[in-house]
Amino acid sequence: MRPPDGARTLRLARPAARSFPDRPASLTGVELKFMTQFLAAFGAEPDHERYARGGGNNFTAMTRELLDSLDRPPAAADRVLLAYHLPDMSVVEVAGCYLAEYYPGKPEVFSVSGQGVGAPFTALRILDRTHTAGGLREGAVFVLDQSTLPYFDPDAHAEPHGDSAVLLRTDNAEGDDPGAVMELDLLDERVTGPGAALTLLLGDGHEQGQEPRARIVVGRTLAELLDPEPLTGHDLIVGAPDRLCTSAWAALAEHWSPDRYTVVADYDPHSGRLFRAGLRPGAAS
Repeated sequence: MRPPDGARTLRLARPAARSFPDRPASLTGVELKFMTQFLAAFGAEPDHERYARGGGNNFTAMTRELLDSLDRPPAAADRVLLAYHLPDMSVVEVAGCYLAEYYPGKPEVFSVSGQGVGAPFTALRILDRTHTAGGLREGAVFVLDQSTLPYFDPDAHAEPHGDSAVLLRTDNAEGDDPGAVMELDLLDERVTGPGAALTLLLGDGHEQGQEPRARIVVGRTLAELLDPEPLTGHDLIVGAPDRLCTSAWAALAEHWSPDRYTVVADYDPHSGRLFRAGLRPGAAS
């Protein structure tokens, strides 16, 4: 899964992460009309009580606040992706349009969903392949979790389940400090059971080229399936249990160590797919 010799290597800066306080909302107006018509196709009606228990933060508000919290404005981007499991609570205010206007460089903006917690990994793969082909200078992935929906979702039943966002951003500018970034060394997605997933995570490291004691960051859904006994003594970081797509990536942002090989992983129990991303120190190349 390494890029061929001479190919461009995607470099990532430290992710930015933010959680959001609850802003309870009522299902009214265009959203009510849309969800009523949508759920009617499945013989269901909107659950107003469930909706009111949600965090009430839409994608535009979360991306705006996350960007406003950065130390410096983002660089011009060629491509910006939104990665999520639960769709935006807003059907009028489109986050992609906001980001297309916000970012310098007039980037292409689109979404990756329908893969559960695997969406951020696929979004990174898109950036990586575009960069390898020479079509990407800088790009970004916004990983989004929102908890406001008028129907039951089996992956969002945990209580409490909060709203959060993570920004994964490239840093490919020449002359930047290579010790402050990490290089995307591995992107892997495969069908496997929880037992085999543990073997892949705790292997000797020769497949990825990392040291045997690489740091491992796992998201909530993978952590729920792993037997803690074999993990004793390993440098394991477990993402927050009240997050979905952002669980592993927010933990990576908090425990960013650009001088160590790091594996970020999560698991979609519905498709039985393990998703992994290997990050090596930027100064290694």
